[in-house]
Amino acid sequence: MPLAEDATSFDVIVVGAAQRLLQAHPETRLAILERDYCVGGVWSERRIYPSFWTQWTYGIAEFSDRPMEQPPVEDCMNYLFRAKYTTKYLEDYVHSMSHAGQTLRDRIQFNTHVKSIRKVNDQWQLLCVDTIRKSQQSMFSSRLMMANGQSSVPNVPNFPGKEYFQGKIIHSIDFGQSDIVQDKSIQHVAVIGAGKSAADMVYETVKAGKTISWIIRKTGNGSLGAAALAPIDLPTPYKNGVEASQARIMASLQPCYLIPYRSWWTWFLHSTTLGAKLVSKIFSLLDNSVRKYAGYRERKSDKGFEKLEYDNDIIWQNGTAGGCHFADFWPLVAEKVYVHRGDVKLLNGNELYLNDEDGTHFPCDAILCGTGWECGLDMFDNRTLMELGLPYPKDIEPQEETAKWEKLVGKADEQIIRRFVMLRIPPKHYHKYETRTPYRLYHTMAPVHDDSILFMNHVVAGAKLFAAEAQAIWAVAYWDKAFTLPSVAEREDDIAHMIAWNKRRYLSNGELGNFAAFDSVPYVDRLFDEIGVTSHRKKGWLGNVFAPIVPADLGKVWHEYLARRTTGQTLAY
Repeated sequence: MPLAEDATSFDVIVVGAAQRLLQAHPETRLAILERDYCVGGVWSERRIYPSFWTQWTYGIAEFSDRPMEQPPVEDCMNYLFRAKYTTKYLEDYVHSMSHAGQTLRDRIQFNTHVKSIRKVNDQWQLLCVDTIRKSQQSMFSSRLMMANGQSSVPNVPNFPGKEYFQGKIIHSIDFGQSDIVQDKSIQHVAVIGAGKSAADMVYETVKAGKTISWIIRKTGNGSLGAAALAPIDLPTPYKNGVEASQARIMASLQPCYLIPYRSWWTWFLHSTTLGAKLVSKIFSLLDNSVRKYAGYRERKSDKGFEKLEYDNDIIWQNGTAGGCHFADFWPLVAEKVYVHRGDVKLLNGNELYLNDEDGTHFPCDAILCGTGWECGLDMFDNRTLMELGLPYPKDIEPQEETAKWEKLVGKADEQIIRRFVMLRIPPKHYHKYETRTPYRLYHTMAPVHDDSILFMNHVVAGAKLFAAEAQAIWAVAYWDKAFTLPSVAEREDDIAHMIAWNKRRYLSNGELGNFAAFDSVPYVDRLFDEIGVTSHRKKGWLGNVFAPIVPADLGKVWHEYLARRTTGQTLAY
């Protein structure tokens, strides 16, 4: 659907995805804006590559209204599977879901970059650029759903001397479309970054016979160090650790304020010294297993393999983490990959220089950047960010606003440390401070003072599709005005609790107040409890505690909500 030159008006504009909204209100004039030429975001056809495997389990990696076909056995590993099957699933999904004679795909405007968003006369005005034709168009909508998430705008370092570099510089977002692996003239590759995408690119290029230098910044000065990469086959009573994390019994082990404080079990685990020691012991055993599997200090290597060991235990998530899918990953890296801790000092010709104490330099034909993502909110000016409760530079925050939130968060922090013994004294760690204010959104979705806009997928949850569908159900109920919101003061108090808990629970990663890596199930339970639906809790006592919560449970919740709404709920459109 090409962009027209004139302004266009809609009831709702979605930057991302919109299925539940259309199921509830098929008559809605709705447009979906997509920056890329294909759907899927991280799992789009443009971004995937052969060694890209999912970090979620078959049966969980789907939406409730379209079960995913099980991938073939040869493309599965411990119930995880190649990312290309998620790509196909999402492509099939937008083709098959239809409302008012239009599929989701029909409503998507591809190659559309949202340059700016502002409120004009109670309407959201979006200035959009067609990335192919470079034409501009203004769109207007009474409601806006920002579902662009956290992985849209690549962060590419500005390397000194890059203008003199004769090789290629590729971010992980473009790795799948590049010829780095196939190009025989590229023999010396530098991979920069500590996380899962960097590890994937290391694995794929070293398997192709390239000489790999893996560069990770030293811990400190803004760097959180090496990633914790856990094997996907750690023993659990479930299919794997991913499925285990979907069970409430496993979620209860986490010191999570999202879990209601009303059972003897959570009181014992988190409010007593003995319980906190038990929780720490359980996760210490897990962490030791991960370190032993990698063999950071045991494997023989003359290439710096020991430099890949991460700093803090996995439970604290004070850095990046991910799954290690391949049994030969660590042996291969120890034998063949040169590991360096430092920054790129200079690029010159086909040579890369580091700023380490040894003055290290080596041949380099290509640089692969697993360096993460920029903030995906640059379409809003600072005033709008401030009004909506989105992150903005701390140095421009009015003093009275700073004082207000310091008081609220300070009071919440007292309650957090009173409840959670484990969070009272954080482990010794390098702390990376954020220069922006944290998210101040209700449930990390809804601004307190503007109900015409919602932010989806801005909470960092482990089970992404699962959390996204739950958010979508809550969003429909929110815009339907199907439940009574707490007062402004109560919502601000809840936001303050999320911020205070994040900082203690997830350390550096909690600075923005939107991190819930191990807390998808409590987060989803909280959303549904507020709406007043209960279908996801009707598995019997044992099932509610021990059975994993899966997309089918979300489908039951959705049908419960629709049935209740059609028998008395009024629409807010």
